[in-house]
Amino acid sequence: MAGTITGAHKSITPHKPQTQASEAVSVQSASHPRWWQWPFRLFRFEEAILLVLLAIFVSLFLVLPNTPALDSLWAGFTYNFHGRGTMWMFMLWCSLGTGFLLLVAMLPLAGKGAARKLLHGVWGESRGIWGRLHATVLWGLAGLRAYAPFLACMGVYEMNKRLIPALRGETLYDVPMAQFEYWLLGDLSAAMVRKFMHQDWITNLISHLGITQLDIHEACYISYVYAAPALALGMWFLGRRTQFNRFMGALAITGALAYIGYVLVPVVGPKYVFEDRWLDASQGALAFMDNIKDRNRDCFPSLHTAWTTLFLIAAWHGVRPLFWVYLPVAIGVYISTLYGGYHYIPDIIAGHALAVFAWWAAKPLREWWDRRAGKLDSIKLSPAEAQSG
Repeated sequence: MAGTITGAHKSITPHKPQTQASEAVSVQSASHPRWWQWPFRLFRFEEAILLVLLAIFVSLFLVLPNTPALDSLWAGFTYNFHGRGTMWMFMLWCSLGTGFLLLVAMLPLAGKGAARKLLHGVWGESRGIWGRLHATVLWGLAGLRAYAPFLACMGVYEMNKRLIPALRGETLYDVPMAQFEYWLLGDLSAAMVRKFMHQDWITNLISHLGITQLDIHEACYISYVYAAPALALGMWFLGRRTQFNRFMGALAITGALAYIGYVLVPVVGPKYVFEDRWLDASQGALAFMDNIKDRNRDCFPSLHTAWTTLFLIAAWHGVRPLFWVYLPVAIGVYISTLYGGYHYIPDIIAGHALAVFAWWAAKPLREWWDRRAGKLDSIKLSPAEAQSG
């Protein structure tokens, strides 16, 4: 997928070279890549980030004396796939979403007008039923490859959460986090949010809807397993590859830096450390999350916050209707991270900052990667992408 994508949208059409000399260099680089360019061509930018991080974690796993048995690591992977954990859910939503859009693309293979315009990101300039069918199949295969970072992030996470105790021992920073909150707010943020959310008017409003606080917070908290793939799929389907690439690159940067943050600042969350103070309000939700988290040191920064904020930024630039659709859910995610007792205020602040940094850094890093791969020409945005930012 690092090369030319069949059925590509015009938004990835390169500029024409400015001079004969630059044209000759570009052609030579494309025809005869040097040996050191092959890794840049074989792997996508976000794949390389996660592979390097995975290699570091594997090396530490093999070197450190106190790491758990490999059986424990394998159990985490098998749970996440066969036990319907996060990796299984990512794979499910990515596959179902891609399959659905493939069906949508195949129905009007000979269509014109509105159908032709809608499916330009899939068909490109292909004409005729067989040409469009070929482009559609390649689009689906390339799209599934593009989802690899979602699964890779969860794979690295499974290894990381088992590696941290061996690296940091019993070191935890929950007490300093709590002391900061008491200094700033006079109480734990989890207790304050829980108390606010259980005001009479909120409780009465929710009861009229026939749902519970537990329903809302669970739905919001786990929404990241389908929200991010849905946005990526939407941008890929519409042919907005520039924004898609930036989003996926930022996603990998966010995950990698968050996992490093978990190692440097191990925090388990107020739910586990201050069980008698943060005012537990939803035993069902907490038991559900315990099955996944198992008291992981994965709070600083809040990856739920980071990915949610990154989604909003990318949706605003790439598929703006999805921004408005997801905004209420995103607010629910921010609330549920505190309501469930999983995070402190510094975790949330760090998550927002990480998302903004990752979105900013993804563009120049992607351009650097493409230059190393021999793609010397800059990428030209389509009018729609240029207008969306």
